[in-house]
Amino acid sequence: MPRIRVGDIEMYYEVHGEGTPLVHIGGLAGDARTWEKQIKHLAQHFKVLAFDNRGTGRSDCPDVPYSTKLFARDTVGLMDAVGIQKAHVLGISMGGAVAQEIALGWPDRVLSLVINCSFARMDRYGARTLENIMGVYQAQGPREAARHFVLYFYTLPFFNQHKDVVDEKENNLADAKRPAHAFIHSTRACLEHDARDRLPSIKVPVLVNAGSEDLMCSPGCSEEIARLVPGAKLKIYPGSSHFFLSEHFDDAMADIIGFLKAVK
Repeated sequence: MPRIRVGDIEMYYEVHGEGTPLVHIGGLAGDARTWEKQIKHLAQHFKVLAFDNRGTGRSDCPDVPYSTKLFARDTVGLMDAVGIQKAHVLGISMGGAVAQEIALGWPDRVLSLVINCSFARMDRYGARTLENIMGVYQAQGPREAARHFVLYFYTLPFFNQHKDVVDEKENNLADAKRPAHAFIHSTRACLEHDARDRLPSIKVPVLVNAGSEDLMCSPGCSEEIARLVPGAKLKIYPGSSHFFLSEHFDDAMADIIGFLKAVK
C-alpha cells in the first residue's frame, strides 16, 4: 500500500483517474474506504488524490493534539509529495473544515472548494453528538462507536431499507484501525474548529452541500458557510442525512461534477 513521508508522519494515499487534480478529504469517522464509490466515480472525470487523515486507517496516529489546521498542513504536504501544485478540494464533514483551512492558509493551491455536510463551527447539537460518541469510543471501543455513528449518518427510512449498505459502512468504520487517543484528538479538532470570522476572505468558487435531515452537521451549519463565503452556492438535498452522498448518490455526484467542470 502506498505511504509517503509528510512532515512528522507517514500518510497512506491513493491516486485514481486522470485530468485536473481533485483532492478528496474524508471526515472524522473512517478512512478513504468510506467513500470508495464516490472516489471511483469522481475519478472518471478528474485525477483524484484520496488518503487517510493522520489518526486513522493506514496513516500514522501520533499521540499529539490535532487540529483542522494541522490536517490542512498534512494535506498540502501530501500534495507537494505527489507533485500536485493546484487542485479542486472536496471535503466531507471534518474534511470540509479542513478544506476551509486549506483555502484560507494556502489559497494559491486551490481551484475551488466543495464542502459537504460540514461546519464553520459545530452547533450545540452536533457538538453534543460528537462528545457522546467520543465517550462511547473511550469506554467501549471503535465497533460500538460505529454502531452509534451510523444512526446519525442515514435517515430512518434509508437505514431500515438498505441494510447491506449500512452494515458495510458500519464495518468499515469499526475497522478503521485507530487507537483511542487518535479518535479523541480528531474529535477535539472538530469541536475546536471555528473559521467563521475568516471565511469571508475565501475567493475561490465554493459549493456547499448538505442533507436536510442531518443532525450531526445540521443544514444550518452549511447555510452559515454559504452565507459567510462570498458567492458560495448552496444545495440542500431533501430527505437525506449526513451521508447524503450515499442517499442521493446520482444527483449529488452530477451536481458536484457539473460545478467543478464549470470552474474556469
